[in-house]
Amino acid sequence: MTGQNFDACLDFVRTAEGGYTDDPKDPGNWLQDEKGRKDVLIGSRYGVSAPMLAAWMRPKNITADTMRDLDLETFDAIARSRFWNPLACSALPAGLDLMIFDFGWNCGIQSSAALLQRMLGVTMDGIIGPHTLAALAQADVADILPQIDPDNLTLLHARLGLPPSSGIGQEVKRALARQQAMGMLLVLVLSSMQEREYRIRSGFRRWGRGWLARTKRRTETALALVTAAAGRDTADSLFWGIPRSGDAAQS
Repeated sequence: MTGQNFDACLDFVRTAEGGYTDDPKDPGNWLQDEKGRKDVLIGSRYGVSAPMLAAWMRPKNITADTMRDLDLETFDAIARSRFWNPLACSALPAGLDLMIFDFGWNCGIQSSAALLQRMLGVTMDGIIGPHTLAALAQADVADILPQIDPDNLTLLHARLGLPPSSGIGQEVKRALARQQAMGMLLVLVLSSMQEREYRIRSGFRRWGRGWLARTKRRTETALALVTAAAGRDTADSLFWGIPRSGDAAQS
């Protein structure tokens, strides 16, 4: 369980989304008035759209000032209730939790869940439940690796200490197994899939550059979470007296 990553993932979303914005060209900044007669520019903050905050605050009506004054406690509660928990992020490996959570925030929880399911080769119902989690636990490198794009494959090679020409053959598979790098692979493959998803979306011409930059930052941060989790696992093993493989060989 990686629920301990919630704060780090939430900080990423808040930073990526930024503060208050009232861009009139963003449909998420608009809301119908209480009589449903006209659209009112409410704006958004931390990526919380006007309809999202209105649903959260109902039956209280919201205004642009309500959005400007959105506090971190409410942001935290919305994020946990509407995104983190529905996407089962606490049950996901470190790094993958951020990839799923942030993409879900940006593109919708069903889209985010469905991409994970596509990567795992299970039914794309947009719900991360027991079946999807079981498939994730049993994921095979041979099934996951071919879905990576060239840029992320180059990054994978570099992180595994392999030459760029290594491809996706046995050398890479052995290195992944030796370094226990399945978490890194899952992040990089999902990053590839998320980028492809952005590129086919209707808003790509207007927002695509920002989406791709966000994907790059999301991936870098997720890889850092993978590394941090591996460090914690090593520290826990040493604390509980479980020998590392090298130590065992010498004893």
